[in-house]
Amino acid sequence: MGADVIDLSTFARQWAVEGRRIAWLLGAGASASAHVPTAGQIVFDLLARMYSAAHGIVRQSLDLSDHATRDAILAYYDGMNGMPASGGPGDYTAAFRLALPDEGPRRQYLRDLFKNRSPSYGQRVFGALLCQGLVDLVLTTNFDDLVEQAADQARAVLSVPKRARLGVAALGDAGRAGLALSDDDFPLLIKLHGDFRERELKNLDAELQQQDERLRRAFLDSSRRFGLAVIGYSGRDASVMKMLTDAVQTAGALPAGLWWLTREPDWVLPAVTELMDLADASGVTARYVRIENFDESLASLGKQATLDPALRSHVDRLRAEPRVVDAAIPELDAGPLPVLRMNALPILRAPRRALQGMLRESLESQELQKALRAAHWRGAIAASGQRVLALGSAEQLAAALTLAASPVEVAIDCQRQDAPTIERALAYEALTRALARRLPTRAVVRQRGHQLRVRPANKERPDSPQQAAARRLLEQAYGEPLTGACPATLGRGTNGACREFAESVRLSVEWRLGVLWLLFVPHTWVSQPEHGTGSTRGHAGDPAAAWRKERWVNRRNERWAAIIGAWAEAIAPDPETTVAVLPEGLPQHNLVGADFVLAQTTAYSRVAR
Repeated sequence: MGADVIDLSTFARQWAVEGRRIAWLLGAGASASAHVPTAGQIVFDLLARMYSAAHGIVRQSLDLSDHATRDAILAYYDGMNGMPASGGPGDYTAAFRLALPDEGPRRQYLRDLFKNRSPSYGQRVFGALLCQGLVDLVLTTNFDDLVEQAADQARAVLSVPKRARLGVAALGDAGRAGLALSDDDFPLLIKLHGDFRERELKNLDAELQQQDERLRRAFLDSSRRFGLAVIGYSGRDASVMKMLTDAVQTAGALPAGLWWLTREPDWVLPAVTELMDLADASGVTARYVRIENFDESLASLGKQATLDPALRSHVDRLRAEPRVVDAAIPELDAGPLPVLRMNALPILRAPRRALQGMLRESLESQELQKALRAAHWRGAIAASGQRVLALGSAEQLAAALTLAASPVEVAIDCQRQDAPTIERALAYEALTRALARRLPTRAVVRQRGHQLRVRPANKERPDSPQQAAARRLLEQAYGEPLTGACPATLGRGTNGACREFAESVRLSVEWRLGVLWLLFVPHTWVSQPEHGTGSTRGHAGDPAAAWRKERWVNRRNERWAAIIGAWAEAIAPDPETTVAVLPEGLPQHNLVGADFVLAQTTAYSRVAR
């Protein structure tokens, strides 16, 4: 039957009744808003350190906020130079083994990451719940001490604390967990992978294969008296998942249920799905809880909790400002001028599942595209070394390419800041092709950048109503033909006739200010000259360069703003425009595609003061 999905408010109400009968497992997501680096951010930092050494660059001079620099670093180690494919399950371990092979430097590196961090809003609410006695037992895979800090801060506001200080059992004192549980010495925090202040830490695959037996046994013993709520944890550690699996198979375990809090219940890892299904089949109440993030989740619990007046005042004072607020579109008579309209649209949602395969041998881009065309491929694809990610038909992908095994469906997230290059490249190509089907354009997908190029009107292939409306918008904005033949002075094209031109936009996908953006830059495309008559890339040797420049000389200010506005409206005509990744009516079964959702309003900027 499988586990059901409930919303956060339902869980919060039920938790307020169950209270201390539910233990908690906190993963890295519980510390993300406290600016503790995620695994992906740590990997990138290690790669940047190695990249600077490999190229003789002063590491401090690397601008890691620059998109091109980040791409260069990720590409250098994407399936090459000792690293597996970017974003693969082994990249964390491989980066540490290459950059910091010895335990001592690795431990010091992690200590430097975690020290001097302050608890987030959600962690401080959690600390108040610990002090109130609404949480007895916490397990965490994190190395940091933020939960301990939060509990101490909450305890300090009480004139007479009503319960003991939070006890901690880590790898250096694993026996303390069993003793505390047998003596009901709560609250208790069990640090499954150790504490950054300890000598012993577990963060590499080989070290995590075997959980410390005493900590594991302590949890299994406690599972007969507590339920478990899991938050901020993906389920990637095989040792922890094995521990949870053993627990749900224990008779009478998790009497207050198993609650998996996640933003996307439909896209959890297969190991999580198997665990939840097994729990449900074993008679354990197993529920997914749909949430946004850790801080908002704890805010909901804090509102349902009955707290000591001093703790209530403490929690209320901590209340964070909303992360998302309504904002009016800038007006010209408000604030300092000028206000600049940017050529960027926010990507609100992107596909979260893709097909993954491994080529038997690497292919050049041209060879890959040739094989896909021969198989009449109707999707999007990105490759890095022998790894392939795709959106489309698994059967068609397997028929087109020589793969080591059948393609499998995997989770991706191109909207996070440290998304692997291959995931971002897949989204870039998929969005380009998807938009070309909606607009009177053709997609031009190339390694040096993708474009949408307006195609000539064709009576034999008439525009759809949506395409016709977009064409009218663009014609009105440009005020001159969108396509046509160039003057004879520009020479002849490869077909012997006059060269052709078409208005177009160069596209890119970039992360800025916490958002993934679709950038579009209008320009005029001119077809290639016949062989030997000039540059093939529009440089000074090609007379088309001067012609193109003259064509744009008067497209300034109002005209430029109208062109930007027309392309923005054509690409995203609705407040939330849904763009399907795959064409309608594909005959294949088992398609992996989903949608993009684009916001309608472009970015705005004011001059910095």
